[in-house]
Amino acid sequence: MKLGNIATRFVICLKPRDSFDRAITLMEEHGFHHLPVIQDGRVVGMISDRDLLLAVGWQLEAQRRLSGSRRDFAGPRNVSEVMSKPVVCLSPNDDLHTAARAMIDHSISAIPLTTGDSLLGIVTKIGLLKALCETDPPIVRVDRLAEPVAGHMRHHVHTVGPQDPLHNASRIMHEKHIRHLPVTTEGLLIGMVSDRDVRQACGREIIEDELAEAHGRLYASSARVLDVMSHRIETTTATTALKEAANKMLDAQIGALPVVSGERLVGIITHTDVLRIISESAA
Repeated sequence: MKLGNIATRFVICLKPRDSFDRAITLMEEHGFHHLPVIQDGRVVGMISDRDLLLAVGWQLEAQRRLSGSRRDFAGPRNVSEVMSKPVVCLSPNDDLHTAARAMIDHSISAIPLTTGDSLLGIVTKIGLLKALCETDPPIVRVDRLAEPVAGHMRHHVHTVGPQDPLHNASRIMHEKHIRHLPVTTEGLLIGMVSDRDVRQACGREIIEDELAEAHGRLYASSARVLDVMSHRIETTTATTALKEAANKMLDAQIGALPVVSGERLVGIITHTDVLRIISESAA
């Protein structure tokens, strides 16, 4: 199957000098998580909701004003300051295998589709997972989709406690290159914290610190994992079929499922783990 068959053709774009306010507003209005940045008709960058969360905590300029001046704000202001570049682009004629491998290799979740200098669409990690679960006939062998989660999950799981400082969670995610941390207490799974949770909290703290400094105050963070973690926990088991676990992530709009045996945490499976099925099997 070609990427052009699953791509989102309606693509909202930004310019490098566009404000964060515009980026946030467009993402909220259209429900997008990634926006290409265009200059002179070419894709020169990508900006994600994760970029905006870490940069400004998803706060508009009115919330980041340092003084009475309308031009004095905490944090960066323009898309060009935080956009990712260079951009990995593919053609609508490339296959799903190529996109899945590119997303895994570059740790990205969206790829613009271009022909020459023309932007024709965008394909996302969610789009690939939907294709895996919904396409008939399947894009990979049926027996692969029926394989148990145990063969694809990560068995060594990094965890945090609810009272841990938030910067501990941030450090673990950065050092281990992971985006989801189960929260446990006395061996029991009580929540999940994602890098979106951490980025938003850290982004807000950066802004709060800059605002405090501008007014001659000292900002001391006391943020804990408990303050940002999700209490709604979707789980799966090691014997669950891979397709069922993938559908559960899609339905719940989450990027990872803790794998449990009774009340004991035994692993975790993520979008990326499922994507490997496409990268290895699709052609």
